[in-house]
Amino acid sequence: MAAFVLAGLFEWGGDLMQPAPEARPDRPGYEVPPAQGRTPRRPLPPPSLNDIKLRIEESEKIGNGVGTAFVISPDYWLTARHVVEGCDRLGFVVDQRRVMPIRGGAVWHPDADIALVRADAGQSPALSLGPLPDIGDAGYHYGFPGTGKGRVSSALLGRGELHGKSLRGIGRLVLVWAETGREGVAPGSLGGISGGPTLDASGRLVGIAIASNTRRGRVSTVAPRTIKQMLNSERVPTEEAVEARWGNAPSFSELERIGTVRQLYCKVNN
Repeated sequence: MAAFVLAGLFEWGGDLMQPAPEARPDRPGYEVPPAQGRTPRRPLPPPSLNDIKLRIEESEKIGNGVGTAFVISPDYWLTARHVVEGCDRLGFVVDQRRVMPIRGGAVWHPDADIALVRADAGQSPALSLGPLPDIGDAGYHYGFPGTGKGRVSSALLGRGELHGKSLRGIGRLVLVWAETGREGVAPGSLGGISGGPTLDASGRLVGIAIASNTRRGRVSTVAPRTIKQMLNSERVPTEEAVEARWGNAPSFSELERIGTVRQLYCKVNN
């Protein structure tokens, strides 16, 4: 079985974004206790020794799992590499009993936790790429954590640096966000939201969720420049918009209704 990167165990005691627990959320909303003080808004500085240090662990993929994927261009979907690497088959979850097989293949960034999946997207609109956010900007993470689905709101804390044997260069640079609230997402692990899009307040794509630290209320995402590098290397046509189709960040139900965000199933043969 191919090596499988479970990205991102934070050095300070984080959680892996793994297949999630069976318990279904008992309530539609969950408010994260507010952090002390508010993160002042300012431009994100260049990479430096002051970046938050994160660590990932590597292990073998030993079972089936789920994650999140989203449309970035007609018939192209983005997700996290650790969601699709080591899978024998992929499919979109239709309901609890049905999975629609994906006929196309998946390719992943050699040095970052990001992957591109070729699959029919129908008429589902693609997300537009946005600019690098500023510290203090709002971010919204969409996906299927646990057996629920929804979005996690946050504020950008700063830049982080991942450390792991399989990650080098550009792939190490991530953004770190502080949770401010949850909608449709129960307390606890965010397993299953891996690969989901992170949108800014205008609904533009500024990241992909790859890891979390539940105890400290942190989410880390692939940085925008890594997304652009992945799309450019695969010659995927994309749209960069000053303004997205939404006046503000859409609800999860809206993205799910138009088919832009879907749950991704990974089948591993025993």
